[in-house]
Amino acid sequence: MTIRAYVMLVCALLLAKPLAAESIPFEVCAESTTWTRPTPEVQAKIWNDARYKDEAGTAYAWTHNFIALEPESASIPYHLMNESGLWTAIGTFAKCYSPPRRGYEWIEVWALLHRVIQVTRDANTYTITVEPTAKGFQFIFIRRLNPTAVLRFVTPDGRELEKWDESAPPDRIQQTVPPGKRIIGPNGQIIRR
Repeated sequence: MTIRAYVMLVCALLLAKPLAAESIPFEVCAESTTWTRPTPEVQAKIWNDARYKDEAGTAYAWTHNFIALEPESASIPYHLMNESGLWTAIGTFAKCYSPPRRGYEWIEVWALLHRVIQVTRDANTYTITVEPTAKGFQFIFIRRLNPTAVLRFVTPDGRELEKWDESAPPDRIQQTVPPGKRIIGPNGQIIRR
């Protein structure tokens, strides 16, 4: 190979976009190897609560194994733990939220009945490789490298299980207030529905 051809090859390799996505680290902040989703009879404790009655058995967190959420909220994780059945998990999740993490810096993912093996990134797409498990869950944090992200959950052989696009998330949390309830506005005013 001539020197000119060698220089051109090196330049081409340096300037070319990598063919493989880059592997990025992730942090497991909580996990269990023994948790299972509760039976519908046990979960009825939640579904019978007026806050969850309208979506009993059909809630996004109940029907899906991968949940992406903003790490900044306290009420959304509580709500999703109840809907997903994670309220039955023994242990504490407090260490996941103290100190608080910012949504513009981190992506929080819950993998239910799966174990995260690897996270790779290509542009704004994060591919999370998971293995199914009979029991367990993981709460993971991924350093955000893009303002918006697409999360792909795939098996080790590349089969896509689920896809989450932050620019078009599924309608999984509804901010609805039943008629007849009081809402206290930002200035203390009472708003009736």
